[in-house]
Amino acid sequence: MKNILIIFLTSLMLVACKTKEDKVQDFVKMYNGSSSMMINQMIRSTSASSTSPDQINIDVNTTYQSNDIESELVSKSLPDLIAQAIKSEKLGKELFESGVKFNLKVYSADSKVIIDKMIDNKNVKESVDFKAIAAGEKPSSDELNQILEAFNKNLPIVDQTTGTKIVSIKADEHKNIIYTNEVPDSYIPMLKVEGTDKLMKDEMVKTPQIRQIFTQTSRLGVNNLKYLYTDSKGNMIKEIVISKNDIK
Repeated sequence: MKNILIIFLTSLMLVACKTKEDKVQDFVKMYNGSSSMMINQMIRSTSASSTSPDQINIDVNTTYQSNDIESELVSKSLPDLIAQAIKSEKLGKELFESGVKFNLKVYSADSKVIIDKMIDNKNVKESVDFKAIAAGEKPSSDELNQILEAFNKNLPIVDQTTGTKIVSIKADEHKNIIYTNEVPDSYIPMLKVEGTDKLMKDEMVKTPQIRQIFTQTSRLGVNNLKYLYTDSKGNMIKEIVISKNDIK
């Protein structure tokens, strides 16, 4: 028993004696060791490095082009999402609280820097428990909206090819993700034609983006995607609902 107590106390002393620099290197090692788990349809690769006890560099190589609307929205939202993920880890939270800054660089598919931002404890909110989500726990609707807030704070955003404006991305109480889109006046007569919703839905389910959304949100317990199309005054013109079964 005495020997066990000595070992226990020694291990506590070793943990307590770790410097901020040690913790930074531990984080870099942990991040790079789990980076393969972060690779998906959006992220090709990611890595962390550090040459200072006060800063960690995180590079993210994505599959997005540097000139489309999806790239713009995702790139603007990634800093908040990554900051929340880092803070949900005990070590990451300790580093934030000790003043460590995270320099995030996000690259497009054509290797252009689409975002370069410094993240620190001053610009990161309380985080959703991403560790629990990764372990299989489904977030509540409120937590899901907390995640989606990273996107909403960067809205509205306009698709230059059609003039359609994405004004909101929210989750309802049934954990359906609702995209609210404001369309130009010239599109309204077409959207009101009977049968247009079926034609639009048939085309939407063929796109890889819809499949990607369901793949990326499967761990979040998302049920359906709802696309609401409104005029500039917020009046509803068309609603399209897509379920997982629609893309099989």
